[in-house]
This record gives sequence, structure tokens and C-alpha cells, in this order.
Amino acid sequence: MAKKKVCVIKGDDASPEFVIPTVELLEGMNLEIEFFWALTGEEALQKQGKAFPEEARKMVDEADCTLFGSSRNMTGGLGYLRWGKKTYANFRPVKWMKGMRSPLRKPEGIDFVVVRENLEGLYPGREGDIERLEPLKLSDFITGQVLDTSMKGKFAVRVITEENTRNVAKATCDLAMKRKANGGKGKVTVASKYNMLFQSDELFRRIVEETVRQYPELTFDQQVIDNFCQQMIINPQQFDVVVMPNEHGDVMADGAAALVGGLGLAPSACFGKDYAYFEPVHGTAPDLMGKNIVNPTAMILSAKWMLEYLGFEDAALRLERAVYGVYEEGKYLTPDQGGGSSTTQFCKAVKEKL
Repeated sequence: MAKKKVCVIKGDDASPEFVIPTVELLEGMNLEIEFFWALTGEEALQKQGKAFPEEARKMVDEADCTLFGSSRNMTGGLGYLRWGKKTYANFRPVKWMKGMRSPLRKPEGIDFVVVRENLEGLYPGREGDIERLEPLKLSDFITGQVLDTSMKGKFAVRVITEENTRNVAKATCDLAMKRKANGGKGKVTVASKYNMLFQSDELFRRIVEETVRQYPELTFDQQVIDNFCQQMIINPQQFDVVVMPNEHGDVMADGAAALVGGLGLAPSACFGKDYAYFEPVHGTAPDLMGKNIVNPTAMILSAKWMLEYLGFEDAALRLERAVYGVYEEGKYLTPDQGGGSSTTQFCKAVKEKL
């Protein structure tokens, strides 16, 4: 196998403190992977005047994928990885293992993935003053009243397209099939506000249903996002793969992480048709910078998904088992999990398990 090329973006604030040891773990596994470090974010801004220099962009383009830390904003490369590379499907796994500090009395059996549409919805930030909508003469779908554009205020445009939704729906079904082959439920749930957003969210719901019907081995479920929020707390074990529009998926995936112990345990993987990047769900933790206590689990498990993507399935499984072994043993957990160990000590424990 030819060596795979991985671009590493350390990120800002405390991010390098969990990115660097994660890469060291991967290097210690002696895989056919070559790592390239891109200068981005605050460091690049200070040294080169740009948060995402052309050299960093070139490194991303030439790599097979990117391992991304956490950045303060989109300018440090995240915007390019998402919209430039059109990585439309954001996988956010939620899995409890023994030793994780869940607030639930019975977290056993929680193992599902939130698939968040990654490009559309509200998040591209198409916003402005309400008065700019005056030429459109927009009417309320429920009351039929024309929008009063004389009022002071702001608007945001929310877009859901058929093509992108089909891409995300297919990625969701393919993931459900893969999980089913490994003992999963083979179930796809779509959650959106289709009971009120009769056109946009209903389009999303309908396309997901149509796509699931093309996979006879899978079962289909639909839930209004309000109900999903309740069911996620009442009975999270019922879910397998749950797909949602952008902002719904972002909010609900963060909430789902709390079920198993918090954002420190929440990895993610973002896929397009010909590129992918992998990052923890949490932010840069500026308040923890320099303290060496950030939980690296989310970063390490994001790297596990990267190994699968690159074709190193056995190594990915070994890495995952090593992480869960540290939790089961319970001796080297970080403060967010009720322990007193440092980031470095946790990573050392994972290395020993490997």
C-alpha cells in the first residue's frame, strides 16, 4: 500500500495539546501514513498575516484527508474544509462504554450516530436587515399575511436543496448498512421540524424516506425534532443512525454527547464525495490552555474514524479498544470524567494499551 498523506491542522488555544499527542499515538502504530503539519489559525496570522495561507490550502488539497483540531472560527481552514471541499455529511458518534461518566442511571447500550447535514440550512450565514426583503413581498405560509419589512430587525435564509439532501441521505444509509453488518440495528431515523416547516424540512424528510426505501435491509423511522429531543433522553438506546438538517444536527449532537459523558468524548468525521476531515466536536478550550488537562478522547476517536477512511480498519479497531480499555480500567481519566490525570497521562495509558 502506498503511503497515505494526512494534513494535520493543530488549531488554536488548547487544541495542540490534544492534537500533537494523538498524532504521536498514530505514528507509534507504524502505519503507512505520512503526516504534514499546516500552519494555520492564530499562529499563521501572526507569522504570515493570514489565518489560512495558500501553502496550508495546498497541503490540504494534496493530502488524502485532514486531521483537524479545534479553531476559534472558520478562517483557520475549517471553512475551506467544509465548503471548499464540499464535505456534506458530518458523522457524530454517541457511544457509552464502561467507565464513562454518564449522568444517566442506565447508559448501557447507547450507541448511535447523528448524521448532520454540513453545508446548508442556516449556517452559511445568509443574513441581513429585514428591509432588504421588501421587494420579495414574502407572505406567511400559515396566516397569509405579507411580511412587514418596515420593522427593524434581521433575517436569516435557510436553504435545503434536493441534491445535497440526497447525498446526505445516501451517506446515512451506507453508514447504517455498515453498522448493520457489524451487529447494528439497521435503522435510519430522520428528525426535523417537518410539522411546521412544510416545505424545507418536509423536503428533507421525504428525500431521506425515499432513499431508505432503496435499501430493503434497513428500517425507516421519522420523528419531529421536538419528540426526538425527548426520546433521546427517555430511551436513547432505540436509535441507530439519525439524520438531521444542519442546525438541528449540530444542536442535538452536542446534547447527545452529554448522555455518555460530555463533549470531551465526542468525535466527528466529515465526508464529501472525494474528501474527508476529522475533528473533535468540542472547541479550543482557551480557559484550559497550558494546563494539560483537556480530555483527548474526542480527538483520538476522530483519528480512529480517519484510520477507517484510509483503509486501516484493523488499526482503527485496535485504537478504539485501547481508548475504551483506559476507561474500563479507570486509573488515568481526565478531570471531566472524574479523574485526576493529565492529557499526557491519558495518552500514555492509551499507548500502553496499544
